[in-house]
Amino acid sequence: MASRVFRLISIADVGDDEAVRLRKRVGVVAGYVTIVAPLSLPIQTQGHPLSWPLALGLSAFSAVNLMVLARTRRFDRYVVALIAAGALFVPLATAVGGGLTGSSSGLVWAFLMPAYAIMALGPDRARAWFFVFLGSVGLMVAVDPLVRRAVDPPPYPLVLFGHALNAVIPLAITFLLLRYTDLRRREAETRVDELLMNAIPPTIAARLKRGERHIAESYPETTVLFADIVGFTPWTRRTDPAHVVALLDDLFSRLDGLAIAHGLEKIRTMGDSFMAVAGAPDPRPDHPDAAIELARAFIAEMAAWRAATGQPLQLRVGVASGSVIGGVIGQRRILFDVWGETVNTASRMESSGLPGRIQLAPSTVELVGDRYRFMSREVDVKGIGPMTTYLLVDERG
Repeated sequence: MASRVFRLISIADVGDDEAVRLRKRVGVVAGYVTIVAPLSLPIQTQGHPLSWPLALGLSAFSAVNLMVLARTRRFDRYVVALIAAGALFVPLATAVGGGLTGSSSGLVWAFLMPAYAIMALGPDRARAWFFVFLGSVGLMVAVDPLVRRAVDPPPYPLVLFGHALNAVIPLAITFLLLRYTDLRRREAETRVDELLMNAIPPTIAARLKRGERHIAESYPETTVLFADIVGFTPWTRRTDPAHVVALLDDLFSRLDGLAIAHGLEKIRTMGDSFMAVAGAPDPRPDHPDAAIELARAFIAEMAAWRAATGQPLQLRVGVASGSVIGGVIGQRRILFDVWGETVNTASRMESSGLPGRIQLAPSTVELVGDRYRFMSREVDVKGIGPMTTYLLVDERG
């Protein structure tokens, strides 16, 4: 039984995403309701001679409309036909029932036209149907005096029943449409928030949501970390591309998790390199220690990954401390990025470092003092010149 009902309400599905499928199924259910709802008209009008052809005509039209939809899958055509039929039926049914104060007042039913259109066709196309609704109401008001003279007034119990029925049913449908729309809006906002939080730091995302557009700050105390896979390019030449992507995704997922666990902000990955910063956008006094601990975790994780996959690759990590400028760039693909001499130095520490080792700039070593052990080396750093750098000895001082 459940599978049969599911097939009946999914006749418009054509491989759409979940949101579109749900919208179409709501529209199909509205079509089935339109087959049944008009059949109450003869009861409301005490069997008026015109009530039966009107009710059966709309019911038959709705059934045919659904069959055409099942055959063609043209959902927009189906929706326009359904709303247009309502625009014709509602004024006629109201007239047969004795006018706006009779037993089948269609004011609330008429409002379903723009309400359903905005959900099924979107706000732009629904605007025209709102004017159709206003025109329909104006027509019913204009002909009401004529209708009242032509149709005998129904008894009070029937008028009461008709007004209750013609208010409760369309308002209940409107409530369900509004609830559906609100649920979809909330789900969309949740997805946007998740994407925003994944793309940029939460504090920056909160500022963007408050309406800030140009975010730029100076962060005086930070430590920047760069990590790069040694020998990555020649390895990719001899490895299947799908295997490269799968292994790289596995490795960088591990590094992402470590960055989160150590409280550093991942700035970006580019090819086989990974960049993170401690102390921006959220200041922290232990930024050099946090970056060094993440670097150590990276080296250890790379060893575990290498053992698990059998791939002959190693990480090279560079670290530097100092001030940076951070801000949000881009309009379509928003990115939080940091710039400055500290970033350049950290990048040079990585590129001039050794496989499997962590090379630090003097700016970081001065901050941590004797909390770690280091081995100095003289390096001709590209873009900087001769420089004393430090390799971390994997022991606490």
